[in-house]
Amino acid sequence: MLRLIKGEIAQLSAPEVVARWLPADIAAAAPEGPRRQSWLAGRVMLAAHCPSESLQALTYNQHGKPTFARPGAPHFNMSHSGDRIVLAIDDRAPVGVDIEILRPRRAWQRIAADYFGEAERQRLAALPHAEQLLAFWRGWTLREAVLKQRGGSVWQMAALDVSPESLNQQNLFTGWHHGTTAMIAVCAAHPFDLTVSVMAGV
Repeated sequence: MLRLIKGEIAQLSAPEVVARWLPADIAAAAPEGPRRQSWLAGRVMLAAHCPSESLQALTYNQHGKPTFARPGAPHFNMSHSGDRIVLAIDDRAPVGVDIEILRPRRAWQRIAADYFGEAERQRLAALPHAEQLLAFWRGWTLREAVLKQRGGSVWQMAALDVSPESLNQQNLFTGWHHGTTAMIAVCAAHPFDLTVSVMAGV
């Protein structure tokens, strides 16, 4: 089963929430600076939703993607944007997730030109103007989720083929969950029905 858990960084990184969910040594390992709150919120979500796994035994690939060290442990991936954070957990295979706050992006056409394929850029350009920005965010989150499922780096994005034909050949399956303020893309190595829950800072 693939689960998607949503939360707010400010709530989940609050001192009383951290004290409830995290061992002292894990909380003390949080980095200083702008990454601190999102790091703490992510560890709180892992502790709450993977209670049998050790946060002290996380390992990281060459691009920094964390995994549980225990053989047979669930696979997971996290993403955050603004104050939103999401955790995807897959019991079967590596998973990738990306969240983006839906916001104006003045340079989105240039970004698409740099990172999207020609066919994808043509599809964007053919849409009514009012639909193009949302379609850009859909394409961007898809690329991020696929890269993260594969354990890759954002530097590989320009060469990434996310056409339906390419994803089918790689046995990759994708889905979205979005509302009026944020879009979330998920990529997994098997078909899935997305189960979504919310973790509040309690």
